[in-house]
Amino acid sequence: MSSREPLRVVVRKLADTFNNPQNRESSYFDFYDNSLIIHGFPPNVPGNKEGFKQLIYLLWKAFPDIRIMFDDIIIEGNKVACRYNLTGTHKGEFMDLEPTDKQFSVNSMTVFSFRDTKCIERWNPVDMISLREQLRTWP
Repeated sequence: MSSREPLRVVVRKLADTFNNPQNRESSYFDFYDNSLIIHGFPPNVPGNKEGFKQLIYLLWKAFPDIRIMFDDIIIEGNKVACRYNLTGTHKGEFMDLEPTDKQFSVNSMTVFSFRDTKCIERWNPVDMISLREQLRTWP
């Protein structure tokens, strides 16, 4: 096994856990170090693990069936870049939008930085404009 494979396994398990409503709340955040620093999230979200938890819980509540599917996983040293598709159905309030029951699909990327097998930093440029447009109800 190459030196990259352990991180590839961690990232795949991270996605599998995120996608599984039965155990995600009990184990998803175990992939992240307590020193986690986050980038690219809304400015009102603290840039630490607690802020990350707040945002993820908001996503799980608004989109109970949310799924992430990695299309590419590129590893360089302790960094992992993932291109992915995020899908879900709008069942709860999200960014001042009442539930619409609409489905969404957005493409995005995340870059993770690891210390051993724990994520210590992540960057998330998310296309929030596309997401909001897909959820919006038109008169």
